[in-house]
Amino acid sequence: MPRTARLFVLALVTLLSARELLAEAPPPAAPAPVGPTRLFFAPTARSLPHGKGTIGLTEIAAPWGEVGLTGRVSVLAGSVVPLGIVGIAPKVQLYGGRRFQAAIGAVQLFGSDDTGGVGYGVVTLGSADAAATIGYAYGYGALVEPEGSRGLLFLGTEKALGRSFRLIVEGYVGGAGLGMPDETLLGGFRFSRGRWSADLGVVVPFYASGSGTPVPLLTIAWAF
Repeated sequence: MPRTARLFVLALVTLLSARELLAEAPPPAAPAPVGPTRLFFAPTARSLPHGKGTIGLTEIAAPWGEVGLTGRVSVLAGSVVPLGIVGIAPKVQLYGGRRFQAAIGAVQLFGSDDTGGVGYGVVTLGSADAAATIGYAYGYGALVEPEGSRGLLFLGTEKALGRSFRLIVEGYVGGAGLGMPDETLLGGFRFSRGRWSADLGVVVPFYASGSGTPVPLLTIAWAF
């Protein structure tokens, strides 16, 4: 599929998910309670309540945890064990309306020799039942490659399907200087039962020469 068509489809899915976002919200259908502050990887503009958090494991080799320091400030810390990289990701919610939120944050990474990361701004429009998220990140530090764009556009949509399942579509454009493909598309589901959740999806990279090999995605998380 040509790049323009892929971007159009992703934007269309995001916009269609937002068609009811400005309407009066229906009674809550108890959508998946775990992970409201993230899609698969990208942050949303939502904030964790004070003292609440999530502990998770992504792809067996990347443990992480997130906690709300206040009602507007949260911090996530994690590691990619095989690469020897650890990171910390604070986020500050600037506005927390019922159907619109805005936040800024950073992902600071520490490698064996160098440090660096990205700063970002993000907005989320919608309810717990359906929402769209759009953000922009910009890389800094020695971990950023000298060639390629440091800017990264990310967007996604989420839709609760009953009481236990959530559909998630997430995409990235740019960020070659951050080690990203030209474009990346993720899609799949989040299943929740009580405090536990499991993300099951697929990651598809796209390059100028064509699409790369799809990679399965698995995250297990526990909320407290």
